[in-house]
This record gives sequence, structure tokens and C-alpha cells, in this order.
Amino acid sequence: MCAPRAGRGRKRREKLTVHKKLSRLIEPNLQPYFLCLVLFAAVTAPLQPLLGAAELAALALLYLFYRQQTTRRRRSVMQYIETITGGVDSINKNSMLNTPLPVVVFRADSGEIIWANDSFVDLAGAQDNIFDMTIRDLAPDFNYQWVLDGNQPWDLAPFAGGTYQIYASTGRMGGRAASQGQIITAYFVDVTEGQHMKALLEASRTVVSILVLDNYEELLKAGGEAAKSAVLAQVDEKLNAWVTNSGGLLRKYDRDRYLFICDEQFFQRIVEEKFTILEAIHQVVSEDGVSASLSIGVGRDCDSYEDAFRWAEKSIEMSLSRGGDQAVVKDSLDFQFYGGRSKSTEKRTKVKSRVMAKALGELISDAGQVYIMGHEYADMDAVGAAAGVCCAARKRGKRAQIVIDLEGNNARPLVRKLAGLPEYEDVFVSGPDAFIHAQAGALLVVVDTNRPDLVENRQLLDACNRVAVIDHHRRAADYIENAALNFHEPYASSASELVTELLQYMAEPSDLLPAEADALLAGIVLTALISGALQFVFFPGTALLGASGSVFMLIMLSSLSGMKSGGIPLTLLLVALLYLGQDVYSILFVRDSVANFMHIVGGTCGTAFGFAAADKRKF
Repeated sequence: MCAPRAGRGRKRREKLTVHKKLSRLIEPNLQPYFLCLVLFAAVTAPLQPLLGAAELAALALLYLFYRQQTTRRRRSVMQYIETITGGVDSINKNSMLNTPLPVVVFRADSGEIIWANDSFVDLAGAQDNIFDMTIRDLAPDFNYQWVLDGNQPWDLAPFAGGTYQIYASTGRMGGRAASQGQIITAYFVDVTEGQHMKALLEASRTVVSILVLDNYEELLKAGGEAAKSAVLAQVDEKLNAWVTNSGGLLRKYDRDRYLFICDEQFFQRIVEEKFTILEAIHQVVSEDGVSASLSIGVGRDCDSYEDAFRWAEKSIEMSLSRGGDQAVVKDSLDFQFYGGRSKSTEKRTKVKSRVMAKALGELISDAGQVYIMGHEYADMDAVGAAAGVCCAARKRGKRAQIVIDLEGNNARPLVRKLAGLPEYEDVFVSGPDAFIHAQAGALLVVVDTNRPDLVENRQLLDACNRVAVIDHHRRAADYIENAALNFHEPYASSASELVTELLQYMAEPSDLLPAEADALLAGIVLTALISGALQFVFFPGTALLGASGSVFMLIMLSSLSGMKSGGIPLTLLLVALLYLGQDVYSILFVRDSVANFMHIVGGTCGTAFGFAAADKRKF
């Protein structure tokens, strides 16, 4: 008999405590004000009895009104409590009170706890003073602003040493402000074990990597068989040391390719270390001083081994097309890039150029229409490369058209010169016109860019089902996919250089119009000679010839195209600031001296050529 009586006493005390908290919530603390009014009336009564009596009467009316409003507010709260506990039915009440889910009701503005069931009290470990605490005291990581915003049904938060999925709803009481009297009911569902299993699953997901030795042939050029074997042994040693304690699998499946399979947990450590193998592999040096270089393509966040390997292949293709010596990671969202700070090395061979030229020739011969398109605001490199492809098409009896904005480009003198030739009559066409007249089977050759969002006309690119890409820029994450031909060499100084190389196998020298050749030849040759001579003096230890300086020569030359005698164009100042200013900064702070120095030399030559040509009235 004692135990049930003690239980009923505890329930009664809890009920009184809850009622006390409800009183705090719905009854403003007006006792000090009423006390002051009573004292004021008591002092006034001996001096002015009538005034004192009036004050007491007014005070009594105010108190009655206060009690009436308090009762109304209490009824509103109790109705809400009855609602969330299942109405007046005692079975539903007991179900709410004794549910195994922890439930708490608290005030939205201050976080004061109004009510909690036994499950929440036991979980919080605050049996004695829980109603004197706030929800922030018990669950500091539970930010319930999302409940008030109403933009999500639940949230995860750590609580009482575990992870809980919290469902919540709001109720509103009467009051002068919109938030006054608003209370929140929260239900806590323990998902600690589920979250732990999810974390283990994520950590154990398979990551597939393809490793490619970029300069395999260069490393094995010098030395005897023993020296070559020693170099390859050093490479294997570096790779094996890198994957030690990974729990993964590293296998060599081609002369210069490796397959590495590990789990997500170890891969995150690789990412945190920024792929240290990229630097460590440089310590392997051949007898003629060539340092080893490695490219890595990674596929992760996949549902199958097949998808992971396919994404790894895409990543390694992206890495190699950007010059190598870097890691590219492909997941379900995008590409991430690591490394890639060294200079791109030339991997071109005559065999590759000849194969590319033959493939491009076949595409042109089979096409009903041939369109050539560069990037927006086409420069001399884009126009020069397009003119070279026009020559190749003309050799095969095809009339190609160059898609360009005749007003919005940076090579207007060159465009005007070409447009004046009989062979170039109606060759230049706007993007919308080309899109309207393009037919099925048309070939689109994209030059000087590999990004679909930078082409002159995106609609034309999407409309053509056969696309060839010729570009020298590092491949971006959003590159043109599924191209029928992709001649992409980031080591090259310009797209015109790549097209010139193809023309060796696609046309005879006599097929190239003098205007097509003269547009670029003089400036490129002279700038290359000056750049090479200065580099030989100042940078004798590098094998680069500074050919990219010729591109900057053309940029500066085009900025002087509209110069009038006696004045300096504003475009010259802007181009010098934007293009060459960053190279001066790089020389002083980044220490990428070779390429930046050649850019400045080329820009200086272009400026000199522009002023000399203006004096002779040739532009």
C-alpha cells in the first residue's frame, strides 16, 4: 500500500510543479504593481477619504479584470495541453505521459521548459530541477529556429551522449505580440545506432584511382637496362610507401599505369594531405636529369565498382588534358583538382598529329556543312585557328563558315582583311544565323576553347551532333563532352599552333592563302626569336622557348588596331593593366618567372609593332 501511495504523491507533486510553471507562463508578475497601488491608496485615504475610496474601488476592478484574463489564458494553455495529450480521454493522456519517446514542451522565446514526460526527464538526468531549466541548458546543440521557420519537418542534434532525430510542432497562445505565448512540443527519436552504421557505411565505400606516369618514355630514354630498372623500382617504392597502411590494393596493369582501390576513410586522409605523392614522385630522377611526374584520376561516391572505375577514367583523362602532374577527383557532383603547379611538358608526336589530321579530314569530307566557332569576343588566336581550318576544308572541296560576332570581337583588323578576299566572301556568319541554317550532319569545329559556356553560340553547339575540339587551354570541369575529335594539348602556346601542325598533313603550302599566312607569321616569328634570345640569356636552365609570348604580342597588337595618329588608345592601357599587370605581380611574388617574363616580352613587342604599323598607316 505504501508504494502506490508514494507514486501518487510523486505524480501530485509533479502536477503541482507543472501548474506552477504554467502560472509563470500565463500570469504576468503584477504583484509589485498591485502592492504599490494599495500603499498609495492607504496613504491617500486619511487625507482624502473620497479619493482613497475611489482608488480602492478602481484597484478592485483592475484586480477582477486581471483574474478574469488570467483564467482565460490558463484555459487556453490547458486546452493546448489537452490537445497534445490526446484530449480528455484518460487513456490517451496516459499514453502521452508514458510514451517511450522523450517529449518536452518549452517556451519558444525563452526556452523555459513547461512540461516533460518521464522519458525525457530520465534522459536529461535532471529529475529534481528540470522545470527551472531551459531547453538550451539540456540540449545546447538543439537550435529550434527551424521549427519556427517551418521549412523542415525534423532535424538531427546530439543530445545526452547520442544522436536524436527531433520532430517538433508549435502552438500559439493569445497575446499582444505575435510570438507571445508561443510554445514548442518536441519529440526525440534515438537514431544513434543508425547514424553510426551510416558513418561506417560511408567510410567503407570504395574509391577507385588510376595512376599514370606522365613522362614514362622520357624517364627511360637515357641509361642502360639497369638504370631504367632502377628508375622504375624507385617509382614503385614511392607508390608502395604512399599506400602503406591503407588496407587497399595497388596493382600495375600497364607499363605506365597503376590501379589503386581503397575505402573512403583512407581516401579522406589522402585528401587532407593534399596528395603528397605528387611531390614525392619528383624525387625520382633519371640519369639525364628528368624528374618523374604522376597524374591521378579518382572516382568516388559511386554505387558500383563499374561506375567508380568509369569516373576514374574520366578523371585521369581530365588530369592528362590539363597537363598532368595533378590529381583530379570525380564524385556525384563535380570535379575537384589538386596539384598541377608544374609546367606542362610537350607530349606531342608526329604520329598523333598525323592521326588527328586524318580524322579531322574525314570528318570534314563526310559533313554536309562545316562551321568553325571560337569563344566569345574572339581574339586573333581564335580567328587565326579558324582560318587554318577553313584552308583545310577548302582543300577538300568544302565551304566552311566562321561563326563570329563581327562587332564584338578583338580581331577586327584581321577579320576585315580576310573578309575582303574572294575566298572569304560570306564566310563570316553570326551565331543565330548559323543556328538557323544548320542541318543534320553538319560538323562544328570549336577552336581555342573547350568550355561549352564560353563558345560564341551555345545553341549551335547543342544543335550539332558532330563536334571537333582544337584547344590549348587546360581542360575545365565543364568541358565539351562526347566530341568526335578532341585535339587538346595544354603545352601548346596557341590554338593556331595546333592548327598549323594539322595543316602539315592536310594541305600543301601553296593551298594556304598569303593573307591567311601573313596575318600571323611575321609577328609570331619575330617575337619567338626575341623571346628565345632573352630566355637563353636570363633563363638558360629551362627548355621552354617562351612561345606563349607570341600570344601576348598579338593581344597587345590587337589593342592598337584602332589607334589614331598622335593618341594612345584606352584599350592599350586596359589590356596592359589586365594582362601584363598580373605577370609583373607573378614575377615579384609568385616566382613563375619564365612564362611571365616571356608574356611581358611578347606584350612589349606587340606594342612596338602596333606603333610602327600605325606610323605606316597599315592598320
